[in-house]
Amino acid sequence: MQLVMSRDVLLHAVNLISKASDKRHNMAILGNLKLALTEQQLVMTASDLEVELQATLNLPIGACRQVGQITVPANKFKDIVKLLPEENVSLIVGDDLQCVIKSGKSTFKLGTLPAEDFPMLGEPEKVTPVQIGRDVLSDLMEKTHFAMAIQDVRYYLTGMLFELKDNQLATVATDGHRLALARTVIEHADGAELNAILPRKAVHELQRLLGELKKLLSHHDNQITLNVGHDFLQVILPFGDVDSTGQMQNPVLVSFTARLIDGKFPDYRRVMPHNTDKLAHIKQDQLVNVLRRVALLSHEKTRGVVFYFIDSENLDIKTSNSEHDEASEQLTVKYQGEPLEISFNVAYLLDVLNAVNGDVEFRMGQANGSVLLRQVGDSLHEFVVMPMRI
Repeated sequence: MQLVMSRDVLLHAVNLISKASDKRHNMAILGNLKLALTEQQLVMTASDLEVELQATLNLPIGACRQVGQITVPANKFKDIVKLLPEENVSLIVGDDLQCVIKSGKSTFKLGTLPAEDFPMLGEPEKVTPVQIGRDVLSDLMEKTHFAMAIQDVRYYLTGMLFELKDNQLATVATDGHRLALARTVIEHADGAELNAILPRKAVHELQRLLGELKKLLSHHDNQITLNVGHDFLQVILPFGDVDSTGQMQNPVLVSFTARLIDGKFPDYRRVMPHNTDKLAHIKQDQLVNVLRRVALLSHEKTRGVVFYFIDSENLDIKTSNSEHDEASEQLTVKYQGEPLEISFNVAYLLDVLNAVNGDVEFRMGQANGSVLLRQVGDSLHEFVVMPMRI
């Protein structure tokens, strides 16, 4: 195998996919990148058997000197390419199966593992394609990802639900203490339905790629196709340098494939509170500032704060800790209903408040009942927070 190409193009592609590799995996080869070289293309793959990222680069004539394939240590390879002194880099794999990297007067030799041993996830089967705008997909994930469980025996809670029903795509995440729901209309779904749970790492990797794509195409909300199969979700994303005419130069095609969680997500509709006879309108920025101040003296484990809706205009927020420190502040609100005292984990509230961009409304019932939060005038994003006992 022998290749000569631009260091910057190679580094760009490596940066896009290398985070999917996992050197701590019990399969050592998953700490490597797979390089497959043909006359026309270089295909690089990183995987941890949960998320697979594949970058395809079209090569100029003469770049490929000898076809072949090999795997190299992902982190070492990335660090070397990043610091190479010259614009061009050559990769040579000889009979000794060492990968020799040359640039200018610098030479590096890396140990390799056979490409034939690198496990691939495969292609999704029985695909349901969903076309959606890049920014819309980013919004759906951004508004819900924080509510995913980090570790839970209910493994299906450690991911994000993608549900397509009645031409409406919803993303849902919950850890049992709070729930986040975001929706959008899919115009050409043609009655298709799907129910897929994307794992936590896959959610973060897809968010990262969408963020990188937005940097390149900030003025173009390009359409993305989610190919959702029985076991996998796959997305193809185009990367490259955009010139003054809006055309993409040096394109890198990234294929994102994630293994779906095999489980049944709880019916989130049953969690949504309905008997909410108390309503509060609160300015988001003011509430965030008050909570951040008051939370300084909250209990370090429970992080509890008490809301006391006194009358139609006043809300007392207070907290204390085991060292008998106390903090309280009064906030002007618009409140309808009987006086109510209810307690929350302040971190859960701040997560929700950071996901909205305007005044929020709290829809409440009893002090021990779940609370529905959403931005005033926005019915597409809804959040549920369970109260706590202090």
